[in-house]
Amino acid sequence: MSIHFRIDQLSPAEASFLRWQYGFEDADDAYARVLWQAIGRAWEADEASGGRTNHLARLGSRGAYPDEVALYLKFRSDEGDALWQDLIRRAGLSDRRKDKVAPNVERRRRA
Repeated sequence: MSIHFRIDQLSPAEASFLRWQYGFEDADDAYARVLWQAIGRAWEADEASGGRTNHLARLGSRGAYPDEVALYLKFRSDEGDALWQDLIRRAGLSDRRKDKVAPNVERRRRA
């Protein structure tokens, strides 16, 4: 599967985030994949600690990756669905969460 979207309407962090959400290709930058995994794990660790750790703040510090971290925090917030819908719309993609695709077995039975 290859993902094509209108990159001119997205920031580099938003484009990277959409690629991460839709799944990586073999040709993708492994460093970007690890970055998003680190952000996700930092979020989970901070949530599990009940506020005793603050890994996300360190990831988002000056010279780190503040755009990616800020985007991830918005996505995980209560407004996450609105952010997702906006990114999908601006990227020119369909929201795959709304697609109802019948399994191959079901499609063969109908034929």
